[in-house]
Amino acid sequence: MEFVRDYEKTAIFFRDKEYTYKDLIQGAKYYSTLLDLEKGKRAVVFSENRPEIAFSVFAIWEKNGVSINADGGYSSEELAYVLSDSDPKYIFTSEKNYDTALEAKRLSDSHVKIIKFEDVIIPENFQVENWVLSSPEKEEVAVILYTSGTTGNPKGVMLTVGNIMSNLDALKKIKLYDENDRFLALLPYHHVFPLVINLFAPFHNGSMVVMLDEISSETIREALQKYKITIMIGVPRLWELLHKGIMNKINSSKAALYLFRTCEKIKFEWLRKKIFKKVHDAFGGSMRIMASGGAKLDPDIMKNLTTLGFKMLEGYGLTETSPIITFNNPDDARMGSAGVPIPGVEVKISDDGEVLARGLNVMKGYLNRPETTSQVIDSDGWFHTGDLGELRDGHLYLIGRKKEMIVLSNGKNINPADIEIEIMKDAKLIKEMAVTEYNKHLVAIVYPDFEAIKEANITNIKETLKWEIIDKYNVTAPKYRKILEIKIVKEELPKTKLGKLRRFKLSELIEGSEDKQEEKTDKKVSEELQTNEYKKIEKYLKENHGVDVTPESHLELDLGLDSLDLVEILSFIENSFGVEIQEDEFVNIGSIEDLCKFIREKGGEYREGDINWNTILNKDIEVDLPKSAIASKIFKLLTAPIFKFRLSLEKTGMENIPDTPCIFAGNHQSLADGFAFNQALSNKRLEKTYYLATVVQFKTPLKIFLAKRGNVVIVDINKNLKETLQIAAKVLKSGKNLVIFPEGARTRDGEIQEFKKSFAILSKELNIPIVPFGIDGAYEAMPYGKSFPQRGKMRLNFFPAVDPEGKELEEIINETKDTIDKWIKKS
Repeated sequence: MEFVRDYEKTAIFFRDKEYTYKDLIQGAKYYSTLLDLEKGKRAVVFSENRPEIAFSVFAIWEKNGVSINADGGYSSEELAYVLSDSDPKYIFTSEKNYDTALEAKRLSDSHVKIIKFEDVIIPENFQVENWVLSSPEKEEVAVILYTSGTTGNPKGVMLTVGNIMSNLDALKKIKLYDENDRFLALLPYHHVFPLVINLFAPFHNGSMVVMLDEISSETIREALQKYKITIMIGVPRLWELLHKGIMNKINSSKAALYLFRTCEKIKFEWLRKKIFKKVHDAFGGSMRIMASGGAKLDPDIMKNLTTLGFKMLEGYGLTETSPIITFNNPDDARMGSAGVPIPGVEVKISDDGEVLARGLNVMKGYLNRPETTSQVIDSDGWFHTGDLGELRDGHLYLIGRKKEMIVLSNGKNINPADIEIEIMKDAKLIKEMAVTEYNKHLVAIVYPDFEAIKEANITNIKETLKWEIIDKYNVTAPKYRKILEIKIVKEELPKTKLGKLRRFKLSELIEGSEDKQEEKTDKKVSEELQTNEYKKIEKYLKENHGVDVTPESHLELDLGLDSLDLVEILSFIENSFGVEIQEDEFVNIGSIEDLCKFIREKGGEYREGDINWNTILNKDIEVDLPKSAIASKIFKLLTAPIFKFRLSLEKTGMENIPDTPCIFAGNHQSLADGFAFNQALSNKRLEKTYYLATVVQFKTPLKIFLAKRGNVVIVDINKNLKETLQIAAKVLKSGKNLVIFPEGARTRDGEIQEFKKSFAILSKELNIPIVPFGIDGAYEAMPYGKSFPQRGKMRLNFFPAVDPEGKELEEIINETKDTIDKWIKKS
């Protein structure tokens, strides 16, 4: 591989040190003197990004050897697998990775020689006779890269000099870069994408590469400013983070948002750059190209960065294709497209929709795996990528990985990545998520943004994510694409080093959750944690909730306790230790261990106590209840014609409504339910009947105004359930009726959902009867998402009261729900 002839030109910046092309060649030449390597023999490069990687690779080539670029983050077992599979003669490594390399050598029983970078000192008087670096012949293997193993054990991909040069020559033809460009190397060089684009390409062209000792937002920002980077490549996760930071600032300013909307209509890139000069200055002011690879990029990210005046490009390829197959020409980039085939590469779509590629970029094969090679490269030289796609006007549009497509029992094909992108567009409380099939339905595995959840003072994490994020997707999704279950995890999802999801491991997160909890429970609790607080809390949770705990157990995510259970636990702590914990304080208590420490810090001492819902509900709190139902009466009058002529509302069972205070508990089918309920009550009864509504439903000043005049009490159930229950109790104790929809939300499919137990607790502890009411026909006339009903027949029936006397909570809940359910099914 030939380099620029200006040897004094800067090739690399690393740790503020400049390496010229002369230094680069001299380093490679000296490193080659350390090798006794026969033609075609192999040596491993095992390190974090640093200039010595370049020295090592080119030194191996100088000896006509093969460079195996191993993942610098490998464990000793993973590296041992590579050593056993490839039988190298040398390992180049750093001080950081030396012990791992040594252990891998032992595990693999290898005779490999380890060369540590820090031990190599290039003599000042070292003479270079020939300033041209040698490399293997065009058809000979130059590099072996192990795939990251998204579906199992990694395979060694053998790339020839010709493979690599085909990509470099193609990129030169489309004029992607020139000798004046400055590349920022963020991705590790054991992946083909950064190795070719961020190492071989700039050196082949005489450009400069900036390597970072540490990757963080601060070091990236400093490098962009200091070195005036012009080309930056990254995986979608990088662009997602940068995009999120920029758009959050823009959305927080009306002026900036107006400019952004204006720029969406402007075609001139130079004008967009000028308008958003501050954003460009934050990137050093010289950025020419941002390139994304490794996985599909959300089209909205590309669109928004383009609107800001950046040239955002996306390509497509694999390790086996050196890597690029298609790329968006800088002058003809299409949103959502992976681009057109690069020069010298052919692309076609097979009968079953798979993307096939043929050209000089296609690998020689998999190391030691001729059968596997023949399965992906057919007799005509077409490489079967395993990706599904389609060609439109010569541009490739990817659909998804063939193996990762979910095929449901009804024959429907689903690309999980599309659903993930759709949900993550507006998911501020989620860091990562994956969609998979489990037990014949779709499951969302969610890794929450716990910091954002803390800032929002959210205690019932699962319910919040379910209704505020997943449900928003579900209401617009076809039935077969709906998410029917959520699994929350406390750690990042399994991914490759380039950020690709290892989907074959997702089922382990679902199936292994109980096993992991049992495994944790078996662990011996340290003496330090065998405190009185821990023992008492452990005993309480075992006896009252039937769960085994460990110090790191999260009350909701590990033990499956809901928000009402949390109120009980906080009450137990207050009664037993004399420590009152507010729900917003509890957000910062992540585990049983944290809870014990909090109690100790507050000076809590154990005394025999118990939870007492009666005490909780009878606590006197300050709450300003609405004094009038005038708005309810007005809306009752205004909506009467709709219920009479459009919905033909049939009201029955009014004789079951008592004159004494009661809890009305019914199923929730539509937005019309509350208005229909009011139609059944006389104005006198309406005066003494209250509703609870969440702050999410009543945000605007007008809605708040109407709520105060319509006997609607606004509560924040997600942040303070205890206070919500106390407010409800105050309504009932003041001689009023309370309307509750125990499902907590409108039905999404017409079926009755689970009844939450809050209404039963209120009934049992305050000894107030429950009057079940059933609603039918409202879902058909006005399903979720509709704001006005179509013609239909709606029925509302009140049932005889459920007396809580002598009944357990489950009995009260089941009797109420079953009464309504049987009535609906019978009709």
